[in-house]
Amino acid sequence: MFFKKSAVICLLVLSCFLLPHFAHAHTYRVPVVVDTDMALDDMRALIMLLNSHMVDIPLIVVSDGVSSPEKGAANLNILLSCLDRDHIPVAMGKTSDMPPPMFRPLSENIQWPDDCAPPSQSIATKTAPAAILEALKAQAGPVVYLCLGPMTNLAEAIRRDPEIKSKISRVIYFGDHPQSADPGWNTARDIHAASTVFTSGVDVYCIHPTERNLRPFDRNLLEKIEIIGSPAAQLVSTLHGGTAVQEAIDQQHLMIWDENTVIYLENPELFKVGPVPGHAHLMQLKDFDPEEVSRAYLGCLGYPADDHLDPRHAVVLKMFPHDPAMFKPDVALRVNRIIAKYGVEEWKAAVLTHELHRHLGIYSLVGAKMGVRAREILDAPFDVLKVVSHAGSKPPLSCMNDGLQVSTGASLGRGTIHIDTVNPRPSVTFIYGKERLDLTLKREWQEKIKADIKAAIRQFGGLNKSYFAHIRKLSIAYWQDFDRGEIFYEKLGPAK
Repeated sequence: MFFKKSAVICLLVLSCFLLPHFAHAHTYRVPVVVDTDMALDDMRALIMLLNSHMVDIPLIVVSDGVSSPEKGAANLNILLSCLDRDHIPVAMGKTSDMPPPMFRPLSENIQWPDDCAPPSQSIATKTAPAAILEALKAQAGPVVYLCLGPMTNLAEAIRRDPEIKSKISRVIYFGDHPQSADPGWNTARDIHAASTVFTSGVDVYCIHPTERNLRPFDRNLLEKIEIIGSPAAQLVSTLHGGTAVQEAIDQQHLMIWDENTVIYLENPELFKVGPVPGHAHLMQLKDFDPEEVSRAYLGCLGYPADDHLDPRHAVVLKMFPHDPAMFKPDVALRVNRIIAKYGVEEWKAAVLTHELHRHLGIYSLVGAKMGVRAREILDAPFDVLKVVSHAGSKPPLSCMNDGLQVSTGASLGRGTIHIDTVNPRPSVTFIYGKERLDLTLKREWQEKIKADIKAAIRQFGGLNKSYFAHIRKLSIAYWQDFDRGEIFYEKLGPAK
């Protein structure tokens, strides 16, 4: 669940910081400074991180590793522009005396989307170490330092100001300490920098799977990413469309490397980490479930609004329709905007609700959004919620019940939804395990819907064809404007 997961992450990041419960957890974002050498796997990891609504990135610095600092920073600025995140400052580290790796051209000569022009902003004039010190000092609390490349930049920042380590809650690193049996490519690229960081007293979490546990970035995974359809997934797909990258995929040269650090940051419960004897400030990856991590990988590239929802799997459809060409003109105009804002899961619930309900209704839409919100808050899979609808059995308010059944899987046939006909109101009780959630449509929206329906009846003289055509227009507008995270009063507590 998003809010439980947020608490886990924040406990991971700020051990003394406790998040409020669900209603306010989404207002807190984990500050993360990113250090990258802009290898192709770094780009994938960055896209996943930038796709998250759980982090705030005050700075990204580029080191000399797989890419040169100059080319890496240039590619990074294009990547940020592609995702409309080009406000994030970028700073370059120094050029290494080490020879460039033979695989450098693969990551430097990347294929970008045609409509993603290089940004006009220039790279920061500050050096990476200076920018790191400035960014860390500007933060009110400790920051996660996510290191996807060599530790050159961080080591120099610590050398300049050793006290700055107090501003770092921990370093999450794709690599291992210099004395380990397999320190990894990032450590070997600048072993002196790694030694500086590992002996500085800052806590380092090494998320570095063994070769045996690494999963390939292969065509099967790429095809699954392409199906997702989100901007993040589309960008990953495009980056892997060039001839050289395609050949690397076919030759099984690409693995899921740096992405593991982002998946760990977002889903720490999927990884087992533990201390290393003789290293007081070191935590090392001990084990993880590759299958669960693979699923989380795809989740990190989905629509952010879907992050914490159990997906609806089709029964007879091969794929759920989301191509605008498959919808009537008035809906087709809104498809992409609605999915981008509220995610695929809410889209599925709303479309199926409208088909079941036989017209685009306002209250049926409210029921669909309410059911999705309840699953999101309670972290409830499909078909397990017990639902008590207080919407009664008289339209138009009772139309909520259609949306509730579709969006939760709680149905009359299963006997898992009960309709309370006493004092009908747009309020629903959801029970999942030992938790109870009450959602009620906010008063201002209740009044607006009532006024809209009353005006339509007065204008068209009753529930006729013209009335339903007008309600359709209103419903489409509400579909786009109703944010399920903002339109309900939410009360969470123990089930009785």
